[in-house]
Amino acid sequence: MLEFRDLKCLAAIAESGSFSAASRKLHVTQPALSAAIKRLEIDLKVNLVERHSRGARLSEEGKFVLQKSYAIFRELAEINSVVQNFAEAPMGVVRLGLPTTVAGGLVPELFPQLAANFPLIKLNIVEAMSGVLAEMLQLGRLDLAVLFDVQPMTGFRSQPILKEKLHLLVPADHHLAQRRSVRLEEITRLRMVMPSDHNSIRRYVNGVCHAEGYALDVKADVDSLPGIMSLLRQGYCTVMPLFSFRRDIEERRITAIVITRPELSWTLHLASRDDATRPRASLAVSRLVNEVCADMVKRNVWPGEICDN
Repeated sequence: MLEFRDLKCLAAIAESGSFSAASRKLHVTQPALSAAIKRLEIDLKVNLVERHSRGARLSEEGKFVLQKSYAIFRELAEINSVVQNFAEAPMGVVRLGLPTTVAGGLVPELFPQLAANFPLIKLNIVEAMSGVLAEMLQLGRLDLAVLFDVQPMTGFRSQPILKEKLHLLVPADHHLAQRRSVRLEEITRLRMVMPSDHNSIRRYVNGVCHAEGYALDVKADVDSLPGIMSLLRQGYCTVMPLFSFRRDIEERRITAIVITRPELSWTLHLASRDDATRPRASLAVSRLVNEVCADMVKRNVWPGEICDN
């Protein structure tokens, strides 16, 4: 089995150019250094070091092993750095991406908890469509992001937060406002306003409609939550989760109707980068987001179902 200390001996010989210089650099005896190289050569069954009159140099096999060893050294150094970071109090800037349908309701709940529990963490909130947030996460412009549709991505982790239903939202005086449920087929006959095709909600609803053989009659693509709300008051309809519309629903300006045949629901995920530069702070924010969301569901502030992680 290869030993880390033996690989360090090989690197010292390559960097120093001789056994004597390498032994001085590592503060070991030359016999001990020779024994380390011998162990490597026996384990790998190749000649790694060639002695000559002016010292020693690596064979081609030795150069290959050294190249791989440097990658191991870097990984171990990174592990040491990360572990030291974890030992410190959570601090620094964490960049969190939130979809528009989530940001307005989650931010007021999240910030007081963050200030109370992690005063040294500064949160940078970016509000955008889920697809844009996923791209920013991949480009390293975000540390964490709440996403609706999570595709497998190398170098990222994701965990489900909650499951929520999408409802048909209509003005309070709409002819369907007294209905408790509506079939998806009926929605295709309504004047709809929806986010554009880049939005996760639109892609999801379009996908379900396509699978069922339907198509929405979308009169306007609006990537603005206030814009959609204003058009709802003018008689248009939309399909959305309830979270951002709950006040208008409670005050009876908008009516939410359950969609059936089929039901529309999805799961929100919290995605994070494996190479976060502030792992301790990012982990703290990640846990806090989960706790705050779960608490909001329990208090019926966020209509949904908590996911078991």
